[in-house]
Order: sequence, then structure tokens, then C-alpha cells
Amino acid sequence: MMNSILFLGYSNLLKARILPIVESLDIQSVSIGKYNEQPWDDELKKYAFPIQLYDNYEDAINRFQGNIVYITTVNSAHYNYALLCLEKGFNVIIDKPATLCLKEAAYLVNLAKQKNVLLCEATVYLMHPQFKLIDGVFAKNSDSPKFITAHFSMPPFKNGNFRYKKALGGGAIFDTSPYAVSLGRYFFKNPPEHVKCVVNERTEDGLDIEYSLMMTYGNGKSLIGHFGFNTEYINQIMIIGTFTNVSLNRVFTIPELQENVIHITHNNTTSEERSASGNNFQLFLRKCLNSLDTGNYKGFYDDFLLDAKAKEMILNNIF
Repeated sequence: MMNSILFLGYSNLLKARILPIVESLDIQSVSIGKYNEQPWDDELKKYAFPIQLYDNYEDAINRFQGNIVYITTVNSAHYNYALLCLEKGFNVIIDKPATLCLKEAAYLVNLAKQKNVLLCEATVYLMHPQFKLIDGVFAKNSDSPKFITAHFSMPPFKNGNFRYKKALGGGAIFDTSPYAVSLGRYFFKNPPEHVKCVVNERTEDGLDIEYSLMMTYGNGKSLIGHFGFNTEYINQIMIIGTFTNVSLNRVFTIPELQENVIHITHNNTTSEERSASGNNFQLFLRKCLNSLDTGNYKGFYDDFLLDAKAKEMILNNIF
């Protein structure tokens, strides 16, 4: 299959994490569409491969002749552009958060099923080899995760960042809850049964910038965490089982060449294991491309909906 991809959105994420790996993927042509007022910069001069440029999103969607669209716009625009792209029969990958409510997510999944195309949310961190290593540690100890604590918080962004704008789908909950819910989904395999979200800090216009979260999953399992962008940087999880505890840093974002150290306690004995390095975006996009060969998108659809349901529970249980 000849794969041609359109990146809808000339984002910092695209420039920093995706364009540098395009040539390592089974992609034969690349197009980029930006929003009207955004200027092109010199970043594209780094690349020897040809890139088709479009000066607005609508023109890009209407003229693109390929098979994959990766949507990397501001959060509030994800749903409408995903809808347009699915209606045209494109396979669609969406930056997190893929949608801002469950109703939107369900509609997109149903449309993708009708069109028999890929639809997924780019929660790429779960592709890192450290997660398979953690699975192996619990399996070796005949154990499984019961409790998870997660912390992903960072210093404030620069003024003008879209995450501070309600109209663009900003706020800490929209920006970071995809990490929390996908982490619970990965280890517990189900959506939460009960959720409580406490917003700890808001901007003057009421936008959430820090929150704490508890999600219970039945069978005595739970995830608690703190997320936001008004603290010193922290990016870590602890996973607790009956006989095994695992903790690690740099969970949700990790440099592609960095191996990670997994700290393990088992039956009161401590040890460490080192995971292989891995480029999360490269591994995730390869998984997406492989699915186009098989035509099996059920796992992507299921994850999309499970995470959307959990995010909706958070939004409906804010205190």
C-alpha cells in the first residue's frame, strides 16, 4: 500500500517529534496544512523529502489525495476536522484529546466503522518498551496491579499558549486527562466505575490549571493522581500489587534515546531493571500503518471509546 499523509496543523509537536521520523516510516508522501494566519517558518528546510504545503485547513482537506490525515490542531478543532476527514474516507489519527465529549467520540467511531477506516487518539506514550517490561515484572511475580499513583505536572507555559484559552479547548483537564484515563485502561482493562476530580487552581476566568483525581475500577482497584501546569516538573507513576511495587520517572514523555530505570520492590526486596529506549511516536505510527494493511481497527475503536467514557466521567464529577 502506498501511504500518503496529511498533517492538519503545523504544530510544535509536528515539528519537534513527528517530522524528524517521517522518513523511517512506510510513508511515501507528506502534506501539511496550516491555519490561515500562521506563517511558514524555516523548519521545513531541514528535510530533503518533498512536502506539499496548504495555506489553510479546508483547502488541505479538499485537495489532499492521500489516505491518512493526522490532526494536530488546537483541541477545539479536533472534532469538526475529524468529521470532515472521515466523511471523505480518510484514515484519521487525532492528537489528544481527540474530542471534548463522549457524544463526539461515539459519533466519530460509528462513522469510522461505516467507512471502514482507522480512527485513533495519539496516546503514544503507551508504546514505549517500559510498559512491556512492567507487564513482565508483574507476570514473573504472579501478580497484577491494584493501585496506581500518577503525577504529571509542569511549570506554567508561556503567555498566549492555547492551553490557557477556554475557547480553544484549553485547561489542564482536557490537556492531561488522556494520560490518566489511558493509564487506567492499560493496566485495569476497563473504564472506571467511580470518579472524583478536584480542581485545585483556576485562572481568573475560571480555567482549570491544576487538579487531583481519583478513579476506582472495581475489584478494589484504583488510580489517584495530580495533573496540571503550575508546579515544578514531575512525571512519574507508582504501580502497587499484592507482592510487587514498581515506580519510574519520565513515564508520559521520555527522550527517544533514553533508557529508563524501573524500580521494583518484591517481597520486601528491592531491585532495578532497565528498559530499552524507544521513540513513542515512531512506534505508534508504525502500529497505525500496520493496521491499514490488515484492516483491523477494532482495538483502536475500543480504546478511543473507553478513554472517551472515562474522560466524560471526569468532566461530570468535578468538585
